[in-house]
Amino acid sequence: MKAKAKEGRANELQFELKYCERCGGLWLRPVGGGQVYCVDCGREMAKMPPASRKRGGAMLPRGPGWGAGNSDAEGFEEDEYDDLDLNAAGGVA
Repeated sequence: MKAKAKEGRANELQFELKYCERCGGLWLRPVGGGQVYCVDCGREMAKMPPASRKRGGAMLPRGPGWGAGNSDAEGFEEDEYDDLDLNAAGGVA
């Protein structure tokens, strides 16, 4: 009896709820599927030309850090925040 139950489950398909990254609509895709667009948006995206250049990740500006090696950093006093209780309940996480 248990063998039949396992056999029946082997034929089941599993889906996950996914939102379309173009229109925001909800749809189902097979578990582990790589689709990011719903069917309609996938068709529209296929009609578009490929990206003209490879996208790079976001980059932060380079240079000296804030106040690094600068003893007179503007607007900052070292003792200004010493009396604050940063572990107080209700603070910003």
